[in-house]
Amino acid sequence: MPLRPDPERARAALAALDAVREVAATGEDDVLACLVVTGEPAAQRVLDDWLDQVADTLRALGETADELALALAGHQGAVGADPSGPAAADRQVTPLPGRAHPAREGGR
Repeated sequence: MPLRPDPERARAALAALDAVREVAATGEDDVLACLVVTGEPAAQRVLDDWLDQVADTLRALGETADELALALAGHQGAVGADPSGPAAADRQVTPLPGRAHPAREGGR
């Protein structure tokens, strides 16, 4: 009999991924909210580029957490439960608002 993923660990991992997604989304919003005008064109360009890279990194982290959550969602059911049963709808993971799944957008 093949081993199956532990549903309890899958649920714990999904909870952790939800927290990562929330922190990444909040962090991205906070970074974008702190854009300032320096008055110096060269310094402004460096600052804007750096903040954009930080926001892009946080966005990518959230998207990766979405992808991992989708992959784990099918493993959080009860041991021996029918994977197509009524609990199947509960295992669907919805990306956070503003975080479309890259596979649905044609990739990166």
